[in-house]
Amino acid sequence: MNGNDNNNNSNLSEVYSAIQGEGPLLGIRQIFVRFSGCDLRCIWCDTPLSLNKTKACNVEISPGERKFKQYNNPVSVDELIKLCVPLIPSMHHSLSVTGGEPLLQSRFLESFLPELKKTFNTPIYLETGGHRPNELIKVIKHVDYISMDFKLQSSAFCGDLWNKHFEFLKISVQSNARTWVKIVITDKTNLNELEYALNNIKSIVGNKNNVEIILQPVTPINDVMPVSEMVILEWQKSLIKIFPEVRVIPQTHKLIGQK
Repeated sequence: MNGNDNNNNSNLSEVYSAIQGEGPLLGIRQIFVRFSGCDLRCIWCDTPLSLNKTKACNVEISPGERKFKQYNNPVSVDELIKLCVPLIPSMHHSLSVTGGEPLLQSRFLESFLPELKKTFNTPIYLETGGHRPNELIKVIKHVDYISMDFKLQSSAFCGDLWNKHFEFLKISVQSNARTWVKIVITDKTNLNELEYALNNIKSIVGNKNNVEIILQPVTPINDVMPVSEMVILEWQKSLIKIFPEVRVIPQTHKLIGQK
């Protein structure tokens, strides 16, 4: 799947204001620009409506009030900038570029991200599957935070993405962006895979201190279940011997009923 990857237009799923519920920046306020289209089908996906391109996108008309208006896809750079204005970017910590897989539309991001920063001076938070290193190269100079997934074969059922993840992380580590690796863990997750992932991440990161690892217990969905508290504690005890900065952070936005 190649998405609608051009410089001028992009397919969106939704644009809205919300609280970031994952990773080290949880609790901060962001504008979420959710791109449609994804080349993966993770078993725990909680944004199924963003997997495929749609004829229209939903855009919140006032921050946090959950009143939406529909706009036809594709949307141009100028149109997307204008759609962000009513959400008051100045009251937000950053803007989250998410999906779907936003890097499928990297050429659009090459045009949109610098224009966004010029207009609003807003930091950019890229949320990605972490498996498209060539596309990351195109946009990384405009990105301030990178939340990359690391999808284990034992639990994500997305096939072998090891080399793509490692190449992606190498590029991210050499940038000025603060990076964290998010690994969703389920009752099917294999500890040996986790240890293999962390050993390789450690070798890539070296002495850099701009990378964190987040273990995210899956929020039950599609019969996919998390592991027990005791298993999480045992795994973290093993993993911090490899990589000291390993944190366990669930999806907190689910606890307050936010999508």
